[in-house]
Amino acid sequence: MTVPHADLRHFYTNCDPNKPLSGEDPRYVSLDDVRGNDASTCVDELEQTIRFSSESCQLFTGFPGTGKTTEIGQFKKRLNDSKDLPTHVVVVNFDDYIDKYAPISITDVVRVIAYCLDREATEMEGKDPDKQSTYRDRFMKFLSDSEIDMSKASLSALGSTVMLEIKNNPTFYRRVDKALSQRFQQFVNEARESMTESVSRLKNAQLAHAQRVVCIADGLEKIAPLRDDDRDSVEKSVEMLFATHAAYLRLPCHAIYTFPLWLRYRRADLGASYDREPLVLPMVKVTDPNGKPAERGIERLLELLAKRVDLSAVFGPDWKNAVRPLILASGGYPRDLLRLVRNVLTSNRAFPVGPANVERVIEKLAEDYGRTVLGTDLDVLVTIAKNHELPRDNSENLDKFVRLLDRYLVLAYRNGKEWYDAHPMVRRDMRVKQRIEE
Repeated sequence: MTVPHADLRHFYTNCDPNKPLSGEDPRYVSLDDVRGNDASTCVDELEQTIRFSSESCQLFTGFPGTGKTTEIGQFKKRLNDSKDLPTHVVVVNFDDYIDKYAPISITDVVRVIAYCLDREATEMEGKDPDKQSTYRDRFMKFLSDSEIDMSKASLSALGSTVMLEIKNNPTFYRRVDKALSQRFQQFVNEARESMTESVSRLKNAQLAHAQRVVCIADGLEKIAPLRDDDRDSVEKSVEMLFATHAAYLRLPCHAIYTFPLWLRYRRADLGASYDREPLVLPMVKVTDPNGKPAERGIERLLELLAKRVDLSAVFGPDWKNAVRPLILASGGYPRDLLRLVRNVLTSNRAFPVGPANVERVIEKLAEDYGRTVLGTDLDVLVTIAKNHELPRDNSENLDKFVRLLDRYLVLAYRNGKEWYDAHPMVRRDMRVKQRIEE
């Protein structure tokens, strides 16, 4: 049997792990019941915290590719559709405004949110935010009045592109950052005043119809150095942002910030500065800690794939059993599952594929994972694979654990009690396998 090239290309595009789904996407599958606990999911808890207060501030994170941005889209839709209290959700995509490979400061976050809230309010008032921006004009005046070495004419020429210029021009960024830091309190006060006005405008705007405003700052979890030499400066800036400067992250509305996963384990006191403990979107549980298959999780991921690929055409009439090894090999990590299916599509010419072809794709990814496992990782990695808990014996092993999370060699689960495991691809590495069996 052959599958038309156009269909294969469509399946391949549908399985792009780097493209989050919108709130209305028909490919969306709720995974709430297979990666939360019996009482609630992460999204349920975010919503409940918002319901209990007039202005809340929360942190939310997860592995890249677990569907965090997709869940934010679903959460936005849920809040916007809420009947009890008309809500307007503003999602700020920080990818558009910051260099995610460089240190970040509180002034970066404050200016971007003030700018985006103002843009949203202007748009909801039926006006063009590129032509009219109250905060942008105020921000430009602040720069022109500061000691920044730049003429008013050149600042005026930047116009609506000022935020992009700050992101893309390191020299200009340093000048702006210095100016904001030197007059920090004045800058924060003006930004806060603008945010308050924007929230009020959103509530009064006919297009918004809002009694409650929620701002979701997405993309901050992606801040990471390109070079190991920059790791200390970047991570210290992230820790200062979310721990030291937490008070400045509170807004005159509800606020949710994504943040790097490693910070949750480095700062046990992080939740004390917010309205609840930080929430982590975990993996789908496809096995229990003893390695027994978790059928409900497997079924959900089969459903996820079936909405993206004609599984019978690619894997044959017994597609449920044919796809099962891929799901178990992924460890319930949606990004790796989609990668594996894409690899099946690109590494075979005849369809449906057989078990040997599926195993070959799994082994190839296992080899790639194995290359990233260092000898110094083995002790902590094997300990986690055996007892499924955080290493609590010393700070050095906890730091190693954080690095393993960063490289997706360890996965996090949350079905009742939170637990951890070595990625199934890592378990196939002979060094790890031998140490586990000792």
